[in-house]
Amino acid sequence: MRNISMAILASGLLVGTAGVATAQNIATAVPAPTKDYVVFADRGSALSPTAAATVRTAANEASGVQRVTLIGRAENVAPVKGELVRQGVSPQAIVVRQDVRGPIAKSGDGLSDPIDRRVEIRF
Repeated sequence: MRNISMAILASGLLVGTAGVATAQNIATAVPAPTKDYVVFADRGSALSPTAAATVRTAANEASGVQRVTLIGRAENVAPVKGELVRQGVSPQAIVVRQDVRGPIAKSGDGLSDPIDRRVEIRF
């Protein structure tokens, strides 16, 4: 006959045959969820007021984070990185991954497709 350990999660406690662990101990053992933001550079790779506000929000939430990853085309990542640094994110914490998918297609209004102007911010 095998000895099977069972655990019951009740009232914030994990109770098992090996002992008791609090929900707080369990929470610290699990990595925090990743945060993702997407912004779109426009007007010659500048940030619109809405995009700049999103980057500021991301910078506030990234305070104290050891690594912030930006994914996008170099011309679009530059203003996002600049805004993050202006908002207090350490330049050493920012890692850039280039998103190269070929030439940027222009839409009928002369602007590139929004998918080509996007920058992902992850931490």
